[in-house]
Amino acid sequence: MHTVDDCESVLLQEDDLKRLIFGTKGYNWFEKAVVAVLTVLVSISVILTLGHAGQALYEVAFSENHLINHEGFIKVFASFMTVLIALEFNHTVLPDITTKTPLVKVRAVLLVALLALARKVVLVDFKQVEYTSMIGLAVLIISVSGAYWALQREEDLCRVVVKDGE
Repeated sequence: MHTVDDCESVLLQEDDLKRLIFGTKGYNWFEKAVVAVLTVLVSISVILTLGHAGQALYEVAFSENHLINHEGFIKVFASFMTVLIALEFNHTVLPDITTKTPLVKVRAVLLVALLALARKVVLVDFKQVEYTSMIGLAVLIISVSGAYWALQREEDLCRVVVKDGE
């Protein structure tokens, strides 16, 4: 059971650590430069992948056997999922870096990881992949989902405890 003191002491320890490591102007400048470069690189990646997805869709749609070309549609869908993962990265991870809290939100990273795992599940050819790889993928999905659930639960509990304690 969490108490107000537990949550507040954790928050105070985090604040002290943040001020010690991230409180300098030099680090803030460095962090903003990294975020700017990452934003540009991810944006370029989105544009290139979107072009590749369009080309793949064109090739599948206008091929002779477009109605039965399952592998072609999987290739197109993979490109779409890659674009969505990059957009989600830009949408969740990068804004979290630019907020006043300097640490990347683990929850945002876990969401992007879940998207990447979902892409992998969609692309897996179950006829060619060994069962051990499938078990490994299942363990990864369960682990990332469990970490996300635990993190969300902890944040919710602390939010309720602190709110009730005020």
